[in-house]
Amino acid sequence: MKKILLVLLALSVFAMNYAMAQSRKITGRVIGSDDGQPLPGVSVRVKGSTTGITTGVDGTFTINNAPADARTLTVSFVGFVTQDVAIPTSGRVDIKLAADNQQLNDVVVVGYGSGQRASNVVGQVATATSKEIQNKPVANALDALQGRVAGLQIFTSSGEPSQLSSVRINGSGSLSASTSPLYVLDGIQVDQNAFLSLNPNDIESISALRDASSTSIYGSRAANGVLYITTKKGSTNRPATIDVTTQYGISKFANLDFFNRLMNADQLLSYQVQVGQRTQAAADAIRTTYGANTDTKWYKVFYRDNQPTFQSTATVSGGGGKTTYYASAGYFKQEGLAWRSKYERYTLRSNVNSVVNDWLQFGLNLSMGNDYRQTNPFGSNSLGRGLGLLYAPYYATKDANGNDYTYIPGPNIYNPRYRLSKNPDDINNIQLDPTGYIQLNPIKGLTLKSQAGLDAYDRRETYALLPSYLGSINNGNLTEYFTRYYTRTVTNTAEYKFNLKTVHHFTLLAGQESVDSQTRTFQGGSSGITDDRVLLLQNGPNSIAVTSGKTEYSYHSFFGRLSYDFNSRYFIDGSIRQDKSSRFGANNRSAVFYSVGGMYKIKQENFLKDVSWLNDLSLRASTGSTGNSDFGTSADQNYLSYQLAGTNTYNATTGYGLTAPGNPNLTWERQQNTTVGFNATILDRIRLDVAYYNKITTNMLLAVPYQYVVGFTSVYNNVGKYKNTGFDIDINADVWRNDSKRAYIRPFVNITTNKDKVLSIFQGKDYWVQSGTGVAWVVGQPVSFVYPVFKGVNSQTGLPEWYLPNATNPGVTRKDASAVTSTFSTAALQQNTGIRRNPKATGGFGLDAGYMGFSLSAQFSYALGKYLINNDRYFYENPSQFPGYNQYKTVTDYWKNPGDVTTFPKYGVQFTQFDSRLIENASFMRMKVLTLGYAVPSAVLKRTKAIKGLNVFLTGRNLFTVTKYKGPDPEVDSNLALGTNPNTKQYTVGLDIKF
Repeated sequence: MKKILLVLLALSVFAMNYAMAQSRKITGRVIGSDDGQPLPGVSVRVKGSTTGITTGVDGTFTINNAPADARTLTVSFVGFVTQDVAIPTSGRVDIKLAADNQQLNDVVVVGYGSGQRASNVVGQVATATSKEIQNKPVANALDALQGRVAGLQIFTSSGEPSQLSSVRINGSGSLSASTSPLYVLDGIQVDQNAFLSLNPNDIESISALRDASSTSIYGSRAANGVLYITTKKGSTNRPATIDVTTQYGISKFANLDFFNRLMNADQLLSYQVQVGQRTQAAADAIRTTYGANTDTKWYKVFYRDNQPTFQSTATVSGGGGKTTYYASAGYFKQEGLAWRSKYERYTLRSNVNSVVNDWLQFGLNLSMGNDYRQTNPFGSNSLGRGLGLLYAPYYATKDANGNDYTYIPGPNIYNPRYRLSKNPDDINNIQLDPTGYIQLNPIKGLTLKSQAGLDAYDRRETYALLPSYLGSINNGNLTEYFTRYYTRTVTNTAEYKFNLKTVHHFTLLAGQESVDSQTRTFQGGSSGITDDRVLLLQNGPNSIAVTSGKTEYSYHSFFGRLSYDFNSRYFIDGSIRQDKSSRFGANNRSAVFYSVGGMYKIKQENFLKDVSWLNDLSLRASTGSTGNSDFGTSADQNYLSYQLAGTNTYNATTGYGLTAPGNPNLTWERQQNTTVGFNATILDRIRLDVAYYNKITTNMLLAVPYQYVVGFTSVYNNVGKYKNTGFDIDINADVWRNDSKRAYIRPFVNITTNKDKVLSIFQGKDYWVQSGTGVAWVVGQPVSFVYPVFKGVNSQTGLPEWYLPNATNPGVTRKDASAVTSTFSTAALQQNTGIRRNPKATGGFGLDAGYMGFSLSAQFSYALGKYLINNDRYFYENPSQFPGYNQYKTVTDYWKNPGDVTTFPKYGVQFTQFDSRLIENASFMRMKVLTLGYAVPSAVLKRTKAIKGLNVFLTGRNLFTVTKYKGPDPEVDSNLALGTNPNTKQYTVGLDIKF
């Protein structure tokens, strides 16, 4: 028996030794190549076998029974590039897994339902990622997108830190209703003002939905396109990450050319003597009184320089089990260059998503912003700043001891700094944007989702004139304004995805949505306050006034969408939506909108599969309708379809009267948008996206003028027709790539062209001037500037001359040298100047580059064919109309003798009228952002045992501008500019640390 046991034992040992000889042990660790953090849950498998394991929480793994002849491991993980790794003889292997950026960034949300790969989306969608948005030295996230996204026109019209940008997608879709897109934040409609209270570093992506296929499912609100904003989320696949970013910089004027066009003190006095405004003796007396060397630069009195900008953001993201989280806190503060101009913001965000089990998940996003704003009130035609440069430079603003005057002699004005310190205007805004959802998956392929969200703010403004103000001593006044706004959105959708025979892929979506909004306001005011310390409404015994208001609207909608593709090659989708709105008349509250689109991935055809230089080629086309319901002013747009009555007081008795005529047939503007295009990838390096769009707007919401005898000057009707056409072209390329050196050069360029045309207006008219704007609607023409057309100065008489317009049709430009006049009349001479109001093309270009941790990002934006009425010149080039004030140096070029060819007529005749000379080419090219960064190598950071990433960066914004425009800033998005607070440029240094 013992012999048998000994034999069995020997056989067992032999078998174990043999088995061990046929297997081996492999150990290692998997980390992310971008930040060096360990990756748990990664699949590590011996290639060609079923032997494998997943990494632990620290990214380590051990395979005890790998075959002895194993040579390669296959490493795979969701969101990362699958990698084959050679097994060294030691059996120890450390792996750096690269993120699959295409997979991570290629998913977009279009309309409702689940996200799709961008390559499978039929609609025209352009997306900017967090890298292109975050860490810019500006509070407004949209400003960072200028020039980055094809089809997206973004202008920032002021240097106020709290200024919002104007946004248009593929031109202006309406003549008088809103031209702004619909903003959707994590699936919930928000007002554009929410962007000021949103930390740009919390944004994951912003997608511009441009064509009917992607926008029609939003129906009545999407005529001007949609901006879909997605905020950041955590991940269950990676350990918690702490990220702290801090940035500090200074602000300066973007351009000083405007200020330098004015005369200095000697030039102005010499000119005034030359034209007879002063005698030489009077000029000498001024020098004696105010200082022989005084030469005040008034822009340095009304503005400051080198003002600070500071921002900091701390985030924590990660997840455990099936729950992910992202939390952030942010702070931003920027001082404007004008006195009493600043913006300060605190933000908090918490995004949580949890998969409870196989059929239930939920999410909750909480967002809050609390900001404090001050804006300089003296723009436009105010000598308090906007036109303050008119003051003569020979007046001193400091006394003999170098101290600022409180009251400046000469111009006899209070020092702007003192005046504004006694005239506070503080605005506090608390913004809330929570959203939550619950999602059920009762059977395979079916997703039921309910989502609710709120866009709300409480805004309080306190405006005062302190009793200590020397200009109104012991007579202070105070006004308090309060606004409470909310928009609630509830959306319910059912989405079903299924396949037939593996090649037919279907997605069906049905949904219901309700939106209701309310704005309530009240204000109170009083005057006669005598002490700065008791600045309360009840302490003002005079001019006591209290008002309040309320306005509200609601939408109720049903929608559906069908998407189909055959073998991921041929794609078709269609959508339909019915909207009902309280804004419209009882006879026309409902409207139906639709879209149909298709895409053909032609590269997958056999005749192109073997074309090695062409990696991808897809053709797209769509058509559909959308609506516009934003018209009138914010105070009355919710009730313009109703006949309204209001109160009045007569003989101490309250009376009632009709205040609005109403129109029970009023309904949506309607836009038909047809788009065709293609996208291609060439040599696996060059990506090209081209689209042509044709948008025709009908049933426009216009205030049609009527005779005064009816009791109202105008009534809103659905009339007129307007067209926008153009191209969106986007090109970017990988000029150079070297993964081992982390090197790349990626230039990009995009351009959007636009041509608009008025097809019809109202009452059979072919021409209508927008009173006081300098703009006209001319049938058959773009929206155009309408002004008297200046011919020039008659070289023999020294008199100005203007072309006489066509007597029967001033909408047709007439420049007949034999039909001119020297008698100016705005009413008699105005005609179509032939200059279009909207720019012909906008876009941007730049590059992203990197090498061994160094990075460079340069971003330029431009606008071509942009024109602007420079109203400043009416004041700065009119010496006989504004004697004693400073003027541009150009006014010295005036007519003196027969034969003189000059810019201005003889002195004594008004130099400048409101005519075509004021319409200037405001085309510009601006370096929007330049960032240079350095990421410290992970090998260095390992020694800290805590810091996973460290990046230092320098950023400049609006570093230089190229333009022919003579005003303060060409970026103003308006038909007319006057007293503009110009854009600023920033120089900042920042630090980003990951733990």
